[in-house]
Amino acid sequence: MYKKKLQLYQLPLLLLLAGSVYAQQVRRVPAAVVDLTTLHDEFTDATSLTNWKQFHREEGFPDMARSIRIENGTLILEPGTSGWYADLQAPFLYKEIAGNFDVQIRVKATGKTTELPQTAWSLGGLMVREPKNTTKETWQPNQQNWLFLTTGIAEPLAQPVFEVKTTTNSGSNLKLRPATAGWVSMRIVRLGGSFLLMYRYNDTDSWTLLERFYRPRTPAVLQVGINAYTDYASAGELLRDPFRFNTTIVTNGKPDLLLYVDYFRVKEVKLSDAFRQKALPYQQLPFYTAEHLLTDFSISNQEVLKAIGD
Repeated sequence: MYKKKLQLYQLPLLLLLAGSVYAQQVRRVPAAVVDLTTLHDEFTDATSLTNWKQFHREEGFPDMARSIRIENGTLILEPGTSGWYADLQAPFLYKEIAGNFDVQIRVKATGKTTELPQTAWSLGGLMVREPKNTTKETWQPNQQNWLFLTTGIAEPLAQPVFEVKTTTNSGSNLKLRPATAGWVSMRIVRLGGSFLLMYRYNDTDSWTLLERFYRPRTPAVLQVGINAYTDYASAGELLRDPFRFNTTIVTNGKPDLLLYVDYFRVKEVKLSDAFRQKALPYQQLPFYTAEHLLTDFSISNQEVLKAIGD
């Protein structure tokens, strides 16, 4: 009886200690080992493509991009039939970033001959993905973990949208919001387990914060870069088998997307001291950090944007 009571009394302490250890793991995101500005790409030199990794090469899958090229200071990514959803895959160029970051790109999504794509679910933008420790040969379902902010056409046609999508263990959740055709800047900020997704149309505009995600189990090193996808419906029966979808190049589809990328820029990000003060009353709680508070929706978007700056 005495032992049972002792175990019950010890349980809260054990939970607190476990939570504290876990929180330390979450907080212990190492500082970048390189100057983040060295990851910039203004796409003025076609040879800069050699500085990018492509996930299909790293993991041994077929290339679903019709073309990736640099012309007149712009990266142009043309995907074939593909899709980033659940276990489905599409083109993705990335650079590996350790620790916190502030990544910005400027993009425009068009059809191959028209201002807007003429095929449903043709979008591209900024993606953050957890590295996988499997390849085509060792592929298993339910191992995709990523989030992104893209722009283009979903459904119905002729209505530009932003798509925000987060995927955990290949379970995807998405939101669509109205957008405007043409160039748009996108930004994803990581601070600890918090991820902030935002956009603006002009450099003089304030950022619009579209979504905040808290993903505390995200590893320190992430793949950060540019994705694009189009025409997934043409895959037909392949959609029932993600592995077949990922290992088959569809040649009779109707892909219709050109994603233009003006630049890719990375910098360090720090929270303002004033915002960090908000976390002080909770400093004894293992899961409460100032970074965590960024995804507390009792705090306004305006206050979050002020805390991270431009």
